[in-house]
Amino acid sequence: MGYVLQRAIQSVVSLLTGPGGIGVQLEQLADDQPAVAHAIAGFVVRGYPVKRGVVPDEDFTCDPRIRIQVEKLVNSQRVKFIPFSGHCSILLTVEAADDRQELVAEQLNAICDAILLVLDNHVGQLAPGICYGGGYELSVAPMDRGGHGYQQVAQLRFQLAMEEGGTRAS
Repeated sequence: MGYVLQRAIQSVVSLLTGPGGIGVQLEQLADDQPAVAHAIAGFVVRGYPVKRGVVPDEDFTCDPRIRIQVEKLVNSQRVKFIPFSGHCSILLTVEAADDRQELVAEQLNAICDAILLVLDNHVGQLAPGICYGGGYELSVAPMDRGGHGYQQVAQLRFQLAMEEGGTRAS
């Protein structure tokens, strides 16, 4: 079922980085609030099919960053005679770090707002066999000291309904 994980992660990465994705939403937020402009400076979106710590992420050192991983995969076989039909729980981890607390909070809030706008605007079919029905859960951890300054992490969870017919080529 590794190809199912890869398809789910690729669809979320293309959703967040494609047209109408986070970059566009951040630019629109920056037009309304000039203080948000530094959050546009550079963020990385990376998908990982395995848990954090299993795969080294040395090349993933820029801040802010967004990690995408599949938290839970359930094959409920709602549709018979296809290998996978069920749902996939996606976990987005947004990490922001800087020397000043207010910059970290502004970055994290701006990126989380942009992600939520993207999700709200793309309810429905994301790719063939992959649908986002709406709804999410956002949790923000308190500010913490880390590295050369402060860091803060937010986690966003949502579910995708998936049907995979067994074709490995997309």
